[in-house]
Amino acid sequence: MGNFVTGLEMIQDSDGILVNPLSPTLSGSQQIVELASDNFDADEGNLEKTIISGVQKTKNYVSQSAVALRCRVMPPPCIKNPYLKDASEVDTDPFGNQRSKCAGFFPAIIGGDGLSRYHTDFHEIEQIGTGHFSRVFKVLKRIDGCLYAVKHSTRPLHQETERRKALMEVQALAALGSHENIVGYYSSWFENEQLYIQMELCDYSLSRKSSTQLFTEGEFLRAMHQMAKALQFIHEKGIVHLDVKPDNVYVKNGVYKLGDFGCATLLNKNLPVEEGDARYMPQEILNENYDHLDKVDIFSLGVTIYKLIRGSPLPESGPQFLREGKLPLLPGYSLQFQNLLKVMVDHDPVRRPSAKELVENPIFDKVSKNTKA
Repeated sequence: MGNFVTGLEMIQDSDGILVNPLSPTLSGSQQIVELASDNFDADEGNLEKTIISGVQKTKNYVSQSAVALRCRVMPPPCIKNPYLKDASEVDTDPFGNQRSKCAGFFPAIIGGDGLSRYHTDFHEIEQIGTGHFSRVFKVLKRIDGCLYAVKHSTRPLHQETERRKALMEVQALAALGSHENIVGYYSSWFENEQLYIQMELCDYSLSRKSSTQLFTEGEFLRAMHQMAKALQFIHEKGIVHLDVKPDNVYVKNGVYKLGDFGCATLLNKNLPVEEGDARYMPQEILNENYDHLDKVDIFSLGVTIYKLIRGSPLPESGPQFLREGKLPLLPGYSLQFQNLLKVMVDHDPVRRPSAKELVENPIFDKVSKNTKA
């Protein structure tokens, strides 16, 4: 099997894999999955014959194969997205009555032992991340030749409540739309009762870089400014992240991006609040006071920057001194920078700046000028 060849003129290798010349090029062999020809038309014809034959035998008889085929072509239900301000008040499922008859067939049909959308559409390259409930893989999409990250749950989501909870991240990403400082969302689907999410592939997360490897005060300010812009964007849409930490701040081509919206909820508290990593949570959240959820993200961003500066792990229970608004002196950093960090982790959420106020802080003027230059 031929190797990928660099160059903009190359769009297909000798074995038929499409290679996007604008995507990072991979070398080495690539497995091809040849799909059988689509027999849908024949199946549909057989369905009609089956139903006609069934009616002749017994008035109300419909064979199991006919029901299974009906389920296969039936679209999934339309689910209300609670993160959209103009979302409909009720779920829309025009196939609700028919769907109940298909319940027993879904495990085998959707992903089951048949064609896997994940393995059909993507070539898995390597695992690049793991969490309590999911794993993330670097993949190559066969049809466009581009690299993506695909995140999928590590255990089956058997119950409807589990599936709906898992979908919250997808719905938040879809409702937010595109922003330069948020990891891009492309698609999602259920397979083998697991949720798959196709996302933008980034270079690394900040948890994989130490402060000595990457950061000067100027670089910290650039990261803080871009994260503040991401938070301003989601807060203005009425959404809060609630899990800002180095693991969820990604870098791609020098641009900082906020990712992992698994704990995202609504600022107006119309959805349940499930806070993220306790080490980055302020005291009011630990006391179950949810009156200033947007300021929780500001506190977490401040702790994130502090953690990266110190380069050492936070206590398991979190930095209580920061929750009390006591920021230790940071030698080598300007007083203006330290004062900004101090107000971001103020124990009183009302005194913390909003994301908009943080973006507009004069300390970032020099960073913005350097970026434009």
